[in-house]
Amino acid sequence: MPQRAILVDGRRVKSHPPDAGLDAAAVVTDEIHWDTGATTAARPHWRRALVLLWMGQVISHLGDSLYLVGIVWLVLDLTGSKALTGWLVAVNFAPALLLGLFAGAFVDRHDRRRIMISADILRFLAVGAIPILVLNHRLDTPVLGVILLALATGTTFFNPAIKALVPEIAPSTQLATAVTVFQLSEQVAFLGGPLLGQPATKHLGLVHLFTLDAATFLFSAICLMMLPSLGRRKSHAAATQTLPPLTVRWILAESRVVLRTVWASPVLRALLLLTALDNLFIMGPAYIATPVLVKETLHLGPEGYMSAMIFFFLGLTLGTAATWIWARRVPKGRLILLGIIFDGLTFIPFYFCRTLGQIQVALFIHALAIPLIIIPRTVLMQQSVPGRLHGRLFALVNVTVFGMTGVSAGLTGLVIERVAPATLFLIVGFLGAIPGLLAFRVRALRTAV
Repeated sequence: MPQRAILVDGRRVKSHPPDAGLDAAAVVTDEIHWDTGATTAARPHWRRALVLLWMGQVISHLGDSLYLVGIVWLVLDLTGSKALTGWLVAVNFAPALLLGLFAGAFVDRHDRRRIMISADILRFLAVGAIPILVLNHRLDTPVLGVILLALATGTTFFNPAIKALVPEIAPSTQLATAVTVFQLSEQVAFLGGPLLGQPATKHLGLVHLFTLDAATFLFSAICLMMLPSLGRRKSHAAATQTLPPLTVRWILAESRVVLRTVWASPVLRALLLLTALDNLFIMGPAYIATPVLVKETLHLGPEGYMSAMIFFFLGLTLGTAATWIWARRVPKGRLILLGIIFDGLTFIPFYFCRTLGQIQVALFIHALAIPLIIIPRTVLMQQSVPGRLHGRLFALVNVTVFGMTGVSAGLTGLVIERVAPATLFLIVGFLGAIPGLLAFRVRALRTAV
């Protein structure tokens, strides 16, 4: 359908087809407009670019998996306090709240590849400092807090950049497949983390999980450096030269553009609210209560926790493959709602777990729900908003996800000082399912394809 220029609030904007899910007032023609529907002929190197991006992310996610299974255990050993552990984990998400909107605006104005390279180098230095400090007996709680802030700052810029870069590379006809492949590969890589982490911890020690993780960030940066030219960076740079300076006032103004776009769409509005509630209820127990359950209830060490996490990541992998199949037959909105309900209810079995095998089964079942939320949510958002707003849109999503995760982790640390982890899982299991059940009343989301 052809586009036409119209006047909205005194500015020339491009109107989009009605099914684009976009508030026309949000698309201003004095900024660059990314054509996410470009043909493969217009992107001759897109396959090679996607493969390089995919390779870097697979290895990087393998390192992320090692980091996730190691960091909570390291903090528990370092502090001896579940409450302090919860708040240190919460610190890991603070940059998303403080810098998330700035990161989104920055990503939309600058070369996304270079941003990702810089973020990977920062994360390489931050994580690489952990084993050096531990081996020299210099790691304490404040220093670890600074390291976590640096690591999270890199992630705050990296995440919206890669989500904006994938639709820039992949043709629109291949976008859903590309997102699914990236998500499936991520889960396979995360599955490999505990498998590698068990022998690595046994032979190298827990601290060198962070050495391996640092190396994966460096590998990702190298892959990004090798990305072929997409023929868009010059036009992007030329377009952004005419934009006003990147000030706090400008960032807030542009963020309001994205917020208006999201709020004007019943689907996007519901997705953002559901994302906030789901992460508030679920993520704290997932990050904090699970390792505490393994350590204090089962009296197992980090190898036992890694053994349990193998089943979690196996469930993620199979859930991703199943989501890719179901997404062709079931409306994406309905998949998301079912995933949120399932995400909550599958916490309830943890209340009855008394052995490692039972926790492994519970983690496997719980993990099946997560791709039902993440994959269709990402695709719906990418399809509903033009590429030039993707950085700010996914920065807003990151603010929501990481902000609520940080709050959830901090609260969980405080609660499990007084309440048994198993009891917390039972309570949160019921509470976490409620938003998904209520959201079935939103017809636009329930039927969104």
